[in-house]
Amino acid sequence: ATRLSYFLWSSMPDERLRELAAGGKLRQPQTLRAEVQRMLADPKSQRFVEHFADQWLNLSAMERVAVNPEYHPDFDERLKADMRTETQMLLATILQEDRSCLTLLDADFTFVNHRLAKHYGLDGPRGTAFERVALSPEDRRGGVLTHGSFLLANSNGEDSHPIKRAVWLLDRLLDDPPPPPPPDVPELDPEQADLAGLSLKQQLETHRKKEACNNCHRGIDPWGVALENYDAVGRWREQVTIHQGKKRTNAPVDAEVTLPDGTSVAGVAGLKGYLLKQQRKQFATATVRRLLTYALGRSLDISDQAAIDTLTEDFEKDDYRLGGLITAIVQSEPFQTK
Repeated sequence: ATRLSYFLWSSMPDERLRELAAGGKLRQPQTLRAEVQRMLADPKSQRFVEHFADQWLNLSAMERVAVNPEYHPDFDERLKADMRTETQMLLATILQEDRSCLTLLDADFTFVNHRLAKHYGLDGPRGTAFERVALSPEDRRGGVLTHGSFLLANSNGEDSHPIKRAVWLLDRLLDDPPPPPPPDVPELDPEQADLAGLSLKQQLETHRKKEACNNCHRGIDPWGVALENYDAVGRWREQVTIHQGKKRTNAPVDAEVTLPDGTSVAGVAGLKGYLLKQQRKQFATATVRRLLTYALGRSLDISDQAAIDTLTEDFEKDDYRLGGLITAIVQSEPFQTK
């Protein structure tokens, strides 16, 4: 009862849970399923949505990014909280409306208030309250990869950071984190003689020519370069600024990439399509592992693998429904015994 309550409510169990546990009924599958549904329908389950979204998607990383006012003079710091809310509300809707969790990767709606809608260039609410707004392809929004929460958190506060964005995507959405870089690897410096005057995509291509860097970066860089149409604060752009000493020039964004398996994709639309068609299994595994880790309050180990495999298979068969996965987790051996 305690584990279940802290999982879904982030608080102590209520009287009903304690009574069922005391009577030995809480382990009965039908009773447990009914309790999960009751708890998810309770307003206290919003704590689960907020805490799990923060942990899984690392939303708090935004607070560690200082937006440079010289590059983004119009950025309002209050947008960070708005961006966080947008992502949390998308996850809450997926759960409350029993939608496929694939909606996290692409959606034809989002949640904005006036401030965030203006920042994104969307027609939206006139006030501070968040509203659900429909999206069209021309809006270039939909899904977490277009959320300011992800884009800003994985930037340097001045410009986009394709490597950080790629590492986040591989780790959080595909359960395939790349190895950490060697401790003596320097940051890309566009003022270096071999990088000056090059676009970021060209800088990364030059970087990969070094044998010591190629092995890792050829599997990382394309995932982030595909998102280059979004600047450091998550706004869409068609042009990117190239720095060469004190001279600055603009060049068209080049977001066409070849992914590690040889598939060519063009920008965020192509990347989302690839994830939805080619990477569903990996996304399902990542979701299961992240949610199971959160539910258990501990790291997973090799003894959990059989449960992970079963949960992932069932999650896929259930069209990636988050509510069904939560029920399956609380009925699993790791949740009930370890």
